[in-house]
Amino acid sequence: MESAARSDVIEQRTLFPSAGRPPLALEGMLARPASDMQGAQTPRATALLCHPQPATSSMDDALTVALARALAAAGLITLRFNFRGVGTSAGQQTDGRLEPLDIAGAIEFLLAQPGANREKLCLIGHAFGAHMVLTYAAHDPRVKMVVAVSPPIFRVTPELGQFAQPKLFITGEYDEVSPRHKLEPWIERLPSRALRIVLGARHLMRGYEAPTTEVVVKYVTRWAQTPGV
Repeated sequence: MESAARSDVIEQRTLFPSAGRPPLALEGMLARPASDMQGAQTPRATALLCHPQPATSSMDDALTVALARALAAAGLITLRFNFRGVGTSAGQQTDGRLEPLDIAGAIEFLLAQPGANREKLCLIGHAFGAHMVLTYAAHDPRVKMVVAVSPPIFRVTPELGQFAQPKLFITGEYDEVSPRHKLEPWIERLPSRALRIVLGARHLMRGYEAPTTEVVVKYVTRWAQTPGV
């Protein structure tokens, strides 16, 4: 597959199968620290990133790209990918019904990569992707932490997020889909959660990728360096 190099990150475009039968070929982009190519031993976690609404977005969403690259530069192996029916990923979109099978396949592929830390797997999702990672994480004990950016309030159910692993929630100050005053009552009932607000940002964080990425990288790298969490 095609590879691309930056000064601090190595990226590689790839294909992998979804879970389920029949498996679908999904496209993704792996990223890892450039120091890996020099034999450096860097403590790291693995992070899977899920993009916003498939009808209007993809793995090339600006925040998804920024997060994947920044986390790789911080020492993680990351994979961002297109859900079924997006870009050149096979299949048809199902509005969340079968997309968890895509996450399952992506996790298998990511954890099989050389140097992947199977004990430190983080799922990160934005908007629709946030709902998907919260839904999936409840059923896979390999997931040790979740970051949910702007989870759509209209998709929230009472059981969503009711798992013990640490959860970071982020929403924009002016999020028109997931406003803080509607998210907080739900989040406050969840175990092991934190909430951060990005001042000035709306639902898709356009123009606020940098401060959002800074919050996520700080939280994830602290978690990655904490034993037993």
